[in-house]
Amino acid sequence: MPAEAARYLLPCAESFKCFDRFSILDDASSLEDADGQVPFWPVFTTLLTSSIRTPTQLAELLDTIAVTLRDSSGPAGDYGLLKAYISASQPAFFDTLWRVIVELALDLPLHFSDGSIKVLGAEGEREGGSSILTLSRRQTACLVVHQFFCTLRAPTHREDFFDFSIWYASEQRHEYACRIYLNCLFTYLEEFLPDGSENSRDGSSSITYTLVTREPEYEALDLPPVSLGPIEIVVVDKYETSPEQLGLPSGAAVVAANRYIGFGQSATQEEVHVGSSPEACPAVLVTPPLGRNDVLVVRGAKAVLNITGQRRDIEVAAQEAEESADWGLRTMLFMDALELDVEDAEAGLPDLKPENLAREINKAYTAFSSGHYEVIWSPLWGCGAFGGDPFIKVVLLWCAASLAGTPLKILCDRSSRDLAASLDRMVRAVGQRRETARDLIRLLENMPRRIERLKTFDWMIETLEAEDEDV
Repeated sequence: MPAEAARYLLPCAESFKCFDRFSILDDASSLEDADGQVPFWPVFTTLLTSSIRTPTQLAELLDTIAVTLRDSSGPAGDYGLLKAYISASQPAFFDTLWRVIVELALDLPLHFSDGSIKVLGAEGEREGGSSILTLSRRQTACLVVHQFFCTLRAPTHREDFFDFSIWYASEQRHEYACRIYLNCLFTYLEEFLPDGSENSRDGSSSITYTLVTREPEYEALDLPPVSLGPIEIVVVDKYETSPEQLGLPSGAAVVAANRYIGFGQSATQEEVHVGSSPEACPAVLVTPPLGRNDVLVVRGAKAVLNITGQRRDIEVAAQEAEESADWGLRTMLFMDALELDVEDAEAGLPDLKPENLAREINKAYTAFSSGHYEVIWSPLWGCGAFGGDPFIKVVLLWCAASLAGTPLKILCDRSSRDLAASLDRMVRAVGQRRETARDLIRLLENMPRRIERLKTFDWMIETLEAEDEDV
């Protein structure tokens, strides 16, 4: 990795430069380099001395920053949603929260004295297959605030979805989701008010972002005869970002991630989990696209509000277990499934290609063995937009959890009740007739390649029950 890609430059760095397009600085000429650019930090700190008392003035400030750094407003557009949200939902914003946001923003050079942070996976920085970035809660909050101000530049590994400007424009693909994410952001920042809960949280606690890389151990699907571990199909009314469904206190939760992890403008499981947890958002700045053998593990990020449901059916509420939950124990396992919806199905069900089976087992095993977890909570990983077969995916997750020695809970909501019932029947049928992960993977290897998606359940049940008749 080139040296410039090994560190992510922050706005307080002397080499983070821009043109002073609006003549913000009185002495710009003394700061200009040979190209006419000046350090951005004095431009930013000067802008923050302005009196900001209305949503329109805030939008003008953000737009000045955007045009100064990027020549345009970008995805923030007219800032209509941000202005409307603050006007309607944050009446005391400029009397209370604004002061805290400015203070956190100006603290950036105090917490990052060299003006940069390392990019995960940078050359020479891996230890035992892991690359780790640990930040204090104040450091994390500084980065979150700069994602709010949109003072950050695109990392070398991605071009978009690295700051919160995507939530600001009037036109949104899912306006209500963006309003919820703004609610989560400001609720989080309220913790830094003088009487906020951040002051009562453990000052030594931190957020860790870990890129875990493991060379494939089961590339040839030659699994050891490890006994199948406990598995449960759990049906809930709605998905939640409540402590239990997130694996607290001593488990972990799978985040069904894209290769480019992070937040967004809709309400996929990943977007909901990250959008509800502002302390997870800086991960986009330092996490390269996940490779075949990579997973991202984020520990300690609080879900500040409980978002229930997914996609168009979402609501938000306060966390009922706020007082008892130890958010420092929360573990998010970002693992990207194969995008089987774009694979050619002419030769048969893509899920059953040996290389795909091996890839998914190794990906899940890397995540599940990244720590000591009493239980793993997982959605139907890779079975939505990515087109994976849920019965095959659950078998693969079960094998991976067994190899890692971790109990597994598969989470389904009420819209998937029928599917959950079939999964439960499959699990019971397997449990009665298969003892090891090796036995179970052999069942998939024997499945006809040209079988149709979702017909896999019937085939497995018929095959397992036929064995009884042969006895």
